[in-house]
Amino acid sequence: MQESLIKAYVVGTPEPAQAGRSQQLPEEAWQASYANGEVKEPPYSLAALAELYEINATHKACVDAKVANIVGLGYKFRRVTEGVSADPANRDLLEHLFANCNPEMTFTEVMRAVWTDVESIGNGYLEITRNGRGNIDGFYHVPGTTVRLKVDRSGFLQVRDGRKRHFRNLGSEEVTEPATEQPQNEMIQFRKYTPQSTYYGVPDILPAITAVAGDRAASKYNVSFFEHNAVPRMAIIVEGGQLTKELLRQIRQFMEAEIKGQAHRTLILDAPGSDVKIRMEALSQISSEDAAFLDYRKANRDEILMVHRVPPSKITIVENANLANSRDQDKTFREQVVRPEQRRIEFQLNRLIREEIGIGDWQFSFKEMDLTEELQEAEVAKIYADIGVWTADEIRAKQGLAPVSD
Repeated sequence: MQESLIKAYVVGTPEPAQAGRSQQLPEEAWQASYANGEVKEPPYSLAALAELYEINATHKACVDAKVANIVGLGYKFRRVTEGVSADPANRDLLEHLFANCNPEMTFTEVMRAVWTDVESIGNGYLEITRNGRGNIDGFYHVPGTTVRLKVDRSGFLQVRDGRKRHFRNLGSEEVTEPATEQPQNEMIQFRKYTPQSTYYGVPDILPAITAVAGDRAASKYNVSFFEHNAVPRMAIIVEGGQLTKELLRQIRQFMEAEIKGQAHRTLILDAPGSDVKIRMEALSQISSEDAAFLDYRKANRDEILMVHRVPPSKITIVENANLANSRDQDKTFREQVVRPEQRRIEFQLNRLIREEIGIGDWQFSFKEMDLTEELQEAEVAKIYADIGVWTADEIRAKQGLAPVSD
């Protein structure tokens, strides 16, 4: 008697084949400019860095939290020297300029877009326009992925849809744009420092790239698992017989199509004779290993939070959070992350106000205190005023307000 054959057919998602490679040329528009030494090539692909912002939830939440706290809370103008009178007309001029700097966006929205680029790809660009009299009259966001720095540092080059546009550094000698025969607009670059390049910055997420990749792979695994109605890959084992091609086709169709999204469905196999045995066995089981899987994703999340230096409460993670440690984390976040970045931006904007607009008695500053801190400051100011340490005008000057009239 011929020995019974034992056949096993695995039905489910096949093992992934070697990944295909894209044949497009994403940097084709820049290759000639890199080759002829016109612009400097960034240390990393800007398009790839920009993509990370859209594929990882923790990274996006951290970027959005930093942008909101650094440039998204509004701004005000303060006297350059507290307690010293300043011309209110100059403040009115600045407020009008910043309030009407863009026909489609507020200045805060412009800076949110610029700083999203800084946190996502390490570089952000602010375009400055001038009117026919040469006075600054507008601020615009320029997408960071479309801009490169010229090798000689004389300005910037933007490429879009095969078209080129040149920009000069803020305050540099006027140059005519070849394409329009108009004076080139000026541009300010904001960047995250890196020792690798004196031209470009790199985002904070870069050291956690492996965490982003691991989390993405884990997410895809979960999606694949639940697409199959949370049924692990199965092996159909036949003893004492052999599956026909037609039966195998029916089983495959059931496992890959019929069971998806339809719970409590049953597959019935009719095996002739008493010696044929058919059983289905899971190749993987839901076990305590799933806890380790969740821990892996949490570790990836924590690593991304760490490189951004964003407290969990800022992205609505409330695990083991209480009022005391949340306040401490918020204070550290403001003092070590938010305020230093605000000072860097303010430095460049105040240089523009002072040197290009010609106003030296008022300066730009971002709003940074929440209502709780403002209340505490008001209580402190009242104490100092009551004992004669501060005058009312000195307190008003700290808030950027004009002195009280006699």
